[in-house]
Amino acid sequence: MFKFLTNKHPTQGSPASVSPAAASPNSTLQRSNVRRELVRVVLKDIMRLHGIPLAWLGCEVIIISRPQTEDELHIQLVVLKWKEPLLRYAPALGRQLLAGLDRFDPSVDHSKYVVSWRFAPDCGCPFTEMPKPEFWLKPDAAPVVMEPVSVLDRRATRRPPKVTKMTPATPPAPKKPQAPYSPTEIAPLR
Repeated sequence: MFKFLTNKHPTQGSPASVSPAAASPNSTLQRSNVRRELVRVVLKDIMRLHGIPLAWLGCEVIIISRPQTEDELHIQLVVLKWKEPLLRYAPALGRQLLAGLDRFDPSVDHSKYVVSWRFAPDCGCPFTEMPKPEFWLKPDAAPVVMEPVSVLDRRATRRPPKVTKMTPATPPAPKKPQAPYSPTEIAPLR
């Protein structure tokens, strides 16, 4: 009845009842997951560095495996909240992302990565239809230069400086010495 306990080694002809488990997951899949996570971390870092709210952009990383060449990496930046200034700086943000990847992982050539933009259906883009053909024939307007606004100045627009009348300079009147402060009196507690 307990013969299986006495035979320590199975015979060569007997099949193994349990196949050994793999020691580690597929290295290609693991490397792909690390690359995806690195792109997400670098993007968040760049957004924080430049003050872009994290809720405005998402990121999807698509890795395309080719049989006899390197894997191709396609980074899609997904616009979740429409802000036109963000789109003005889209190429600069893409370059910053690739430079950040180079900084974090200098052993990989990130210049071949493809960065593209995609818009979420509910991002709030006000341009839902194409303009008439005449729109494209208009001359370009002067570029809008965004001036940084002081933290202390909460107005939406800046006022021009006040123009004052020029009067001849007169020397300031000498200040009168002020009387010293009266001592503080302590009041009784109630």
